[in-house]
Amino acid sequence: MTKNICVIYTGGTIGMRAAGSGDESESLAPAAGFLSHQIENMSELKQSSAGEKIDFALIEYAPLLDSSDMTPKSWVKIATDIEKRYHEFDGFIVLHGTDTLAYTASALSFFVEGSRKPIVVTGSQLPFGVPRSDARNNIVSAFQVAAEMPPELAQVCVVFGSRILRGNRCTKVSAIAYDAFNSPRYPLLGTVGIDINYNENCEPLTPPAEMRVQTQSPDNETIAVVRIFPGFSHEIIRSLSTNPKLKGIVLEAYGTGNGPSGDAQFLSAITAARAKGIVIVVVAQPLEGIVQFDNYAVGSALRQAGAVSGKDMTTEAALAKLYYLISLGLGAKQIEERIRLPISGEMVD
Repeated sequence: MTKNICVIYTGGTIGMRAAGSGDESESLAPAAGFLSHQIENMSELKQSSAGEKIDFALIEYAPLLDSSDMTPKSWVKIATDIEKRYHEFDGFIVLHGTDTLAYTASALSFFVEGSRKPIVVTGSQLPFGVPRSDARNNIVSAFQVAAEMPPELAQVCVVFGSRILRGNRCTKVSAIAYDAFNSPRYPLLGTVGIDINYNENCEPLTPPAEMRVQTQSPDNETIAVVRIFPGFSHEIIRSLSTNPKLKGIVLEAYGTGNGPSGDAQFLSAITAARAKGIVIVVVAQPLEGIVQFDNYAVGSALRQAGAVSGKDMTTEAALAKLYYLISLGLGAKQIEERIRLPISGEMVD
């Protein structure tokens, strides 16, 4: 049996090469065609660990995108490219820069909802071909997961270093380690070592009856991410709320969803923003945290002011989910209702 894999190369460090000479020799820049050529000549990608033949097609974006240039429009392009080829391939691999990889992985879990085939997102800390680069190993691991992931676990996932992570549960935790991503609020889907081992205790997703791909871009709308800190001024919320395009705020609160409840002006600013149709989703700042408004009076005050609990969603997942719900054309009240409910395993039920 042959497994057919589609590789979508968007850009990122994984395919960069040193540019210039002299003092500029260490600068990295995208190199069109370089990584694609390397992948096409990797003999270890031709067969799965189970002995099945692997065939693959490679799509290289032009121009290649640094991950810092990714936008919601880019997510829709990747999702659309997957949709066009969904019935031709058994699995998909998205090669991506690491800086915003967790955002894209989260977004794909919403914009390509209910995929019954693995969609594996990966990249590397060092470019392909440089000494001690992790690029080759990550590519090989991504191919194996895309070809062999158990059907009951098939979903958007991140394969990076020794970890297999649910896409909308991961976050970047290191700029220097090969295990650059982790999911502190959710168990690993599996580990990569001599063997690839899948976590049988992970609860399978319950996808909709048919895969749904959202191809409308929310680029004309704006979302802000705001982190609460000691001395936080209510004027920040009020100033943001004057933007007529602002549709949502992801508010990174203390602990289990706490904010400065003694500051009446802060709570008033939240209420005023909500009255303008701006959805405010509260997530927890600690890596191992979950928003529980009822634990403390300060959390209850945020809820009473009109904020919505993001439970244990990461910031990346909350932002991507907001963009997805906005792209569906939903109003603020409908978004608030749906933000509370899991779509693709991004939060506790």
